[in-house]
Amino acid sequence: MLPNDVATLPGLTHFGLVVEDMDKAAKAMSEMWGIGSWTVIDEYEPTEDILLAGGLFKHKLAFTDFGPTQIELIQPLDTRGIWYEFLKTNGEGLHHLCFTVPDWDERVAKAKSLGARMTIGAVFQGKRWCYFENAPGGLIIEYMEQ
Repeated sequence: MLPNDVATLPGLTHFGLVVEDMDKAAKAMSEMWGIGSWTVIDEYEPTEDILLAGGLFKHKLAFTDFGPTQIELIQPLDTRGIWYEFLKTNGEGLHHLCFTVPDWDERVAKAKSLGARMTIGAVFQGKRWCYFENAPGGLIIEYMEQ
């Protein structure tokens, strides 16, 4: 179980959505809600030297501002990994909430001590991040290093 202070975390950074076709999803959001200026990473796969937990798998990412937070679109590019499994099991939709925290090591240690399972983690653009399961409703919580 994740710590009960998740709701008081500072820095809600982004909402992570898993999609089948990132370009189509970004275009639909732009047309429907006027959301634009997507930053796209066409193909990304963590390497062993930056992997903290989980496995290696390819995916496509896009980020855009949405008020004070961001929307992250994630499109799996192969059949490995948690995002492909999510898409196969649940279809497209909200996958996780990301909180940027100044005390990343302490948050991770606390979550682990309470029995939460880190499903994946790596270093991205110089910052550590990881996912924990066991949030209410099956939602995954991501901690990103500040």
